[in-house]
Amino acid sequence: MPRAEVTDAGVFGLMKRYGDLCIHAVLDLNRAFSRDELELAVSRTIGAFPVLGHRYRPGLWRDRWEPVETPLSTCVHLHRTSDVEAATERWVRRTLVPTEERQLRVVALPTERGIRLILSVLHLAVDGAGIAAIGHVFGAHLYGLEPSLPVERRRDLPRALDRLGWLHAPLLAKEVLRAAAQPLRHLVAAPRTRAYADRSATEPGMRHFVVPRATLERLRATCPPGASVNDLLLGALARASAARSKDGPVVVTYTMDLRRFGAEPRLMATNASTILSLVVPREATVDLPSAVGAVRELTSSHRTGLAGPAFLAAPYALGVAAPHALARRLVGVIAPVVADLPFSRGLAVTNIGRVDDGLKAFGDDLESLRIYGPNHHRFSAPLVVAFGFRGALHLHVFASPSIGAAGALELEAELKSALDLIPGAPLASPVETKFPREQ
Repeated sequence: MPRAEVTDAGVFGLMKRYGDLCIHAVLDLNRAFSRDELELAVSRTIGAFPVLGHRYRPGLWRDRWEPVETPLSTCVHLHRTSDVEAATERWVRRTLVPTEERQLRVVALPTERGIRLILSVLHLAVDGAGIAAIGHVFGAHLYGLEPSLPVERRRDLPRALDRLGWLHAPLLAKEVLRAAAQPLRHLVAAPRTRAYADRSATEPGMRHFVVPRATLERLRATCPPGASVNDLLLGALARASAARSKDGPVVVTYTMDLRRFGAEPRLMATNASTILSLVVPREATVDLPSAVGAVRELTSSHRTGLAGPAFLAAPYALGVAAPHALARRLVGVIAPVVADLPFSRGLAVTNIGRVDDGLKAFGDDLESLRIYGPNHHRFSAPLVVAFGFRGALHLHVFASPSIGAAGALELEAELKSALDLIPGAPLASPVETKFPREQ
């Protein structure tokens, strides 16, 4: 039985504040699979990552994971429907109950060309990189292959960061102090003066668009040498943030996968990501190359230093010694400072990275991929999820119910403007609010 980590207790506390944070991957395949094949692949995936087969039980001293004894068919659904898009929307909006169900759900919708798979995973069990690991292992078992990397069954944070040792302690302590001062920098940054809000909205808003390979290469060519796609995204978010505020620097937030500090590459299902923020000078947001250059200078120190582990070091150390019930309550105290404050100033992106290697098992059977979520409420701005696939950059905008479709549409337009995408330029897929098959 997997042990409940302090990071699990923290995410569970966040769920009470921000919603289930469930993420859904939608894959269109040009071949079909039977229920038996799907259940076997799910069974082997749970065997690789046992936490997926458990439900969460909060406790006073220590939370715990309990195995779910219901048949596997309760988390594997094969539905034939005449309206695949409507069925997809229903399943993507349908949550998983973490204290009752397994942390993984697979829905298969037969189509004219094959099958659509919807993999839903709760953030309580895994972060974005963990979902990528699950998708890779599931795909491998679905096709009768072995995963391309070793599978790590342990989920604790020290295991994910096992390349770090005592020699890194002085630098880590320095970065912890710098992280503690970051909220002060956020306070002096420009607050958002034009809100994302729709009082009539009752449902979350979702938009998905794709920047094709040729356009992405053109954009990168205009940016300073050495700038990554992540820098390009953050530069665009800084420009979009500046358009909704006046005077002063702007804040942009992104996630970093701490598995980069592991001793060796492996597949690990846990929450080992951290939140990092940048305070970008307003004058650097006048054009995209300048914004990306300013961002690159800031992110380079994050990549070469220990800013990522430092963000979690103090809360993790405190949580290990404290009851999990207290850790869950502390999240409610910390969240307004580390999440609500920077989000009230700027925008945030989760960049999953290139997913081609992780989806290699599907081969040419895979026609399209989209990711929806994380489902949330109470955030004051839409969140952006990005990933690279077949050379293109995929961007998904998710707005909470208080912002709705109008807010998601606004941010989509602002991102296109910030990325200098010419209106009417050919994109890899049309921009839609619903769930169309990519064209």
